[in-house]
Amino acid sequence: MRRRARFRGVKKTPKSLEKDILERSRRLADDPKLLMPECARNCRRCPIRTSVEKMHKVSANKNDPKKLDFAMKWGDQLVRAYAATISLAESGKVPYLAAARTPMGEVSYAVRGKVERDVLIGVQNFDDPEFRLMAFWKIAKRKRLHIYSMENHAYCSPDGPNPPSQYVKEALALLPYELDDKGQCPHPDAIEHLKIRWRSADTTVSICSECATDTNIIHTLASRIAASDPIDDFEAEVSFQLRGEHLDLNQELTISTDILAQYRRGDLTDTDLLKKNASERLKMIQDSGKEIYIIGDRCLGEDRSTFLANLRGGDAEIEAISGFLSKHPMAIVTRSDQAANLLADLWEEYSEELLAQVTSPEVLEDILKSDRQLTPAQTIAEAKKLERAKGIISQLPQYVNLGPAAAHADKLARLYLVEGKASVSRYVKKSRGINHSLRSISYAFLMATEEASSMSWQFTREEMDFGNYLTPFVRRLISSVGDEYHEALSLLMEASGSGEKPLQA
Repeated sequence: MRRRARFRGVKKTPKSLEKDILERSRRLADDPKLLMPECARNCRRCPIRTSVEKMHKVSANKNDPKKLDFAMKWGDQLVRAYAATISLAESGKVPYLAAARTPMGEVSYAVRGKVERDVLIGVQNFDDPEFRLMAFWKIAKRKRLHIYSMENHAYCSPDGPNPPSQYVKEALALLPYELDDKGQCPHPDAIEHLKIRWRSADTTVSICSECATDTNIIHTLASRIAASDPIDDFEAEVSFQLRGEHLDLNQELTISTDILAQYRRGDLTDTDLLKKNASERLKMIQDSGKEIYIIGDRCLGEDRSTFLANLRGGDAEIEAISGFLSKHPMAIVTRSDQAANLLADLWEEYSEELLAQVTSPEVLEDILKSDRQLTPAQTIAEAKKLERAKGIISQLPQYVNLGPAAAHADKLARLYLVEGKASVSRYVKKSRGINHSLRSISYAFLMATEEASSMSWQFTREEMDFGNYLTPFVRRLISSVGDEYHEALSLLMEASGSGEKPLQA
């Protein structure tokens, strides 16, 4: 769409720029036809040809300053701009230039006569495929023409959109995409594509969300067209291909007219369009009231069990999602089969409900009060661990004033029961014990949990031998709860020779 140029103050002309302007002025003075677009058909009343014929008369008087001065102040704007431009060649200098900010960039031009600035800029830059259009914007709009500007010349279609093949080729080359002969990006199998149909060129450009950039395909392809509506030849749509049996989602998968209107106005880039449409599509599917499950490009319909079976993640993550969906059946659209991604999508609105599936109200309250910076998946795992720890600890005896050996063994046993063998290994790395008895107990726990092989070098032969002797007592301890746990801890202390007798609270 045409936008008004913004203009800045007058400045002195650099010599190199002056040379270029004077050269273009001389070329136009010798040949006004340089401004004449190639015509699709010889229109009897072509307004541009009429102007060019008048330019020939002005050209005949190119060495007469008075006649040039008159010509640049009266009559046809295009002819005025021509007279003003060739007068520069007659004077042999360009003392001052004005600068204008345009949608195509900043441009400098020489102010002469009573000429509309856009027309003057277009004529003085007739060899630039973008700036030359400024000379024809009003004519194209008034006469309902489509003027296509190419590297070496312009082309005029009086019968609606009809781009020449050269324009199509040059316009497609302006796009920042790697396209094949069919106009497709390298990912034809992607589930989502932005498709721009160029009707009269019988061409469709198709790009996926991975390839999309901060450009606007329609406005790039139309950037060198002067017309009442330069983008009237283009259609846009977003295709979203699903596999598998699914419910009727035609309405939910159709891009809204509002988003398309924003894109056609140039308010959205290709990336913006796809992101905004994806967000709206997700909301429409979720608001549809249908229970439906979609993973990437695969739709599983209402089959919740198959959906859950296809999710990949930890037990706690799957448990949270499964319990939540059993109580809140809804439309679920997730970009991958990773449970962590789905938790992240649901978290802002449903975090408490998801946590409630893996933990008690008491633990949930503690989790919500915590200021630890965890991802949703990590929070779910932490909640599950705390709930499990709460259940296990409630089954273990409580002690007072444990001696060093009993305290060390009790700590390792509780770590194993609550967090698993990896936690035992990590703790032993940090605190193996300060004497032979404690270090032997540490090695016994590593043996009992099958974690000793990578750490045996940290123990003496005597500690390992004694640890091997204590291993059966440790195995009994970590497989016990209640009174059996107390009895197993007492037997371990007796076998270790520590002489400590654990006392329950």
